[in-house]
Amino acid sequence: MESTVLSESQKFRKLNTFKTIYMVLFLSVLIGRFVSLYWVIPHVFDTVAFVGLVCCAGVFVLFDLFGKKKIFDLPNIIFLVLFFVSCSISCLIYIRYGWADNFKSLMSIAMSLFFLYPYSLVVGIEEFEKTVILLQKITIISWMIFSLISIYTFVVQYSKIFYIHGTRILLGCIENRLFGIFSDPNYASVISIITMIFSVAILNYKEQSKFIKIISIVNIFIQFIYLVLGASRTGEVCFLFVLFVSSFVFSYRVNNKKNFWVLILRVILSLCLCLIVHFAIDFSRMLLSYIPSLFVHGSSNNSGTGIGLYQVSMERPDVAESSDISNLRFRIWGSAIDIFKTTWFFGASPRNALKYAKDVLPNAFIAQRGYDAHNFYIATIFYTGVSGSLFLGIFFAKSAFEVIRYYVVNKFEVNNPIFNSLTLCIICTAVSGMFLSEILFITTVGSFFFWLFSGYVINLIKKESTYSKDR
Repeated sequence: MESTVLSESQKFRKLNTFKTIYMVLFLSVLIGRFVSLYWVIPHVFDTVAFVGLVCCAGVFVLFDLFGKKKIFDLPNIIFLVLFFVSCSISCLIYIRYGWADNFKSLMSIAMSLFFLYPYSLVVGIEEFEKTVILLQKITIISWMIFSLISIYTFVVQYSKIFYIHGTRILLGCIENRLFGIFSDPNYASVISIITMIFSVAILNYKEQSKFIKIISIVNIFIQFIYLVLGASRTGEVCFLFVLFVSSFVFSYRVNNKKNFWVLILRVILSLCLCLIVHFAIDFSRMLLSYIPSLFVHGSSNNSGTGIGLYQVSMERPDVAESSDISNLRFRIWGSAIDIFKTTWFFGASPRNALKYAKDVLPNAFIAQRGYDAHNFYIATIFYTGVSGSLFLGIFFAKSAFEVIRYYVVNKFEVNNPIFNSLTLCIICTAVSGMFLSEILFITTVGSFFFWLFSGYVINLIKKESTYSKDR
């Protein structure tokens, strides 16, 4: 009997080892896809690699389904199952516009909902935390290297646009903002914020080497510089929101008095801090705009002198020359809602929505321009209709309520740096979803972390509440 139990335990450990290797490999691929030059690789190789990784995740899910079935023990999982069913029905309804892209999208969604989200429950909290710390270190080091290379392209004012395999590749400083080696500064800025959160968490972890702590400190400054030079308004909003939540929660460690006016004071002070940081970002951008003149000589500059200390332009033409503060997002969102009204119950499906729009409302703004929804929450309504967005909305609402209640019950004094840092990462990605189509319908580093961390946070809250009831 003991040998059987030991054998089961050994199998479980070996399976977890394979899962850890898989997670490192999958994250590495996702990080690589953020680099512009990654797309020099023919798309077919990327597709094969991505589908292979998703299928591997499916094998791990099947292991659990035919084993202990832990996946169904996570709170609120039923709403994700119903959402997936609704999304699948939407794909079937509009299969006439094509099936392959929607099938890949469903595979990606299934991996997020049924592999990443339950991961902490399947492997166990302790094993999960070890894996997360490893993933954090990998992300910090790799993203710091990529950001340093990107900042170098700003210093030397490198700029290049070219096409490979039909994909537009942008490198360096484009339209007075820093792309660097990243394919999109908006998504890159969000990950920069997440790595800053990771770095702060590493500094609070016990038994971490001095080397990784020094790297973490350096990384915070490097990512702040990229955030400034990337000029992503989405990134700045996410950064300020994370800063507001962090300062608000931290204020309870300084003074945990429960009083209405003290609460108002906390909010005001947190908002003031955000305002100061906002001006600090603008001031830093102004200072950094002089850096290239120290290294690039004899080139033309804004002062017209061509020599000496001068300021390179950091003003985005798409913002400065447009009266639309949303950079067309309001028109995009309105157009998506108009199309949603024509197929309101099941939506237009994730990958056939644009084809449907061109067929049904060819004069709609996004149909003419070929734009994505640029908002995950509106995209959910657009792609899956009332049925899908209702189930996913209930899931988000219940999960958010449980997290807020957990902090309130603990008087905002949660002394778990892993839990706190992962919660901030979830908040950061959730806020970015208001301006980007991240979180679920595309698989990125942000969506990877969002679902992986969400499952851990909800799982830990459930375990601690169960423990409290049993005492």
